[in-house]
Amino acid sequence: MSVTAAAIAKKAVVILAKDKRTWKAVGLIIGIAIAVALLPVMVLLAIGSQLSTADTESIDYSAYIQNLSAEQKIQLSQIESDGKVIADELSKLGLKTQIVKAQMIYLTYFENVSKGENFFKDYSACFKETNNEKLIENLNKKYGLNISYEEFMRSYSVIANVSIDSNLFLNLDVKNNIDLARWAENAYATQWGYVPHTDGSLLTDEKYKALKEKYPQDITADCDKWLSRRTVDNFGLLKSYLCYDAESREIAAENYDKSMQELHNSAAVKGDISTLPDTVGTALIRGDRIGIYVGESNVVYAKSVAEGVVKEDISVGSWSAWFEIPDIRYGEEKNFSNEIQFEEYDEKKKNNLGLVQWAIQAHENGWGYVYGTYGNVLTESLLKDRAAVFGSEVTSYTDFIRSNWLGKRTADCIGIIKGYGWYDSKSGEIKVGSNGMMDVGANAMFANAAVKGTIDTIPEVPGLAVWSDGHIGIYIGNGEVIEAMNTLRGVTKTKLAGREWTHWLQIPYISYVEEKE
Repeated sequence: MSVTAAAIAKKAVVILAKDKRTWKAVGLIIGIAIAVALLPVMVLLAIGSQLSTADTESIDYSAYIQNLSAEQKIQLSQIESDGKVIADELSKLGLKTQIVKAQMIYLTYFENVSKGENFFKDYSACFKETNNEKLIENLNKKYGLNISYEEFMRSYSVIANVSIDSNLFLNLDVKNNIDLARWAENAYATQWGYVPHTDGSLLTDEKYKALKEKYPQDITADCDKWLSRRTVDNFGLLKSYLCYDAESREIAAENYDKSMQELHNSAAVKGDISTLPDTVGTALIRGDRIGIYVGESNVVYAKSVAEGVVKEDISVGSWSAWFEIPDIRYGEEKNFSNEIQFEEYDEKKKNNLGLVQWAIQAHENGWGYVYGTYGNVLTESLLKDRAAVFGSEVTSYTDFIRSNWLGKRTADCIGIIKGYGWYDSKSGEIKVGSNGMMDVGANAMFANAAVKGTIDTIPEVPGLAVWSDGHIGIYIGNGEVIEAMNTLRGVTKTKLAGREWTHWLQIPYISYVEEKE
């Protein structure tokens, strides 16, 4: 067991011992027995070193380790070993956000469960179910257990509130919409509370007393229900993510001076709620309230002292508008593939339906964006060539491109269309200038189109192009567009109504056919 593990273990004991409400909430175990029961869980949390240095500096953990018996040391070593196996299995499944939960449940409830050769693989697969209530139900049925969902949630929320699980994050170095949505979901799942003038840190007795003195009108008596929990006010939920420092593992919000209204006013991408794109991490507003869209028509927000952080269907509240938060990078969580495999509706003639399938594949395979490219795999030599030809359009983003798009297929906005036109399905090559597809820019393609109109007259024809000055996308039907948006976003699916398209057009170099029965 590592030194950090011991430190966290002891810190857990201290935190739990201070909070009498914890004993009452857990209910089934009293006194120090709770600390002992949760100790292994905290050891596992330590594998990721998730508490700040400040949290552990004052703890005399060396003495704690020395006082363990040989048997206890063996037990803790086995705990750490089992925890690592669970972490590895869940990572293979793309379920890193479930690691701490899976470790906790295993250590708390599986002592007497028979463990065969494939136990950890089968156990980890259970966590594909992310709904906690269904998960507990499934585990009880599969392993003959009788885990109380309420008991589990009380324990899990206490543990999860001690530290921020680093497995939550897609990218610790860059603030992004996916991690914001995960942050909000975690705040809901681990039952963060609502207290005015708070920003996501643990509500300690000292902090609570200071808030009461400073804001006597706002800090009412019922706020103390959230003691020893992470708490936020409404804007604090967003601010806590923006101000979270991955290195120190602290939320440093003291110097954050932007308001919700300032963020909304300065947002480059925004719209009426009726045009909300299905992009997680989008901010929703209603009056002076703000929420975080987390997908599947759900919004997470800090609602009230009584309810804390909640998740609701967007239809429940009177949300009026949405916006992409400045200083947050927006994109999609993608599985990358360089495979080109789609149904050619007519191998002899490029057409609108083939273009739609091409665009869908580019989006699903996570194609990136590099100016002047059209669907080939981005090599270092190709990147250098594009930089030499197009200058700052490429060189301004060289580091980002190398980190995110090198070795993957890339295209610019018109390049995704040209790539389809130039693709030879027999050889698998993209041949510039082939199949009658002209090497033109977005504006020239629009100018050359014989059939076109203003965006308000667009017919329901998949494979039309949508255009605004200097930019072009592919309408795939049902109010959706696939576009190579920009270097930071790559190939993205958006709502037709959520973008500033001005016109539509039939691409002049392909045929327009009706979909096969």
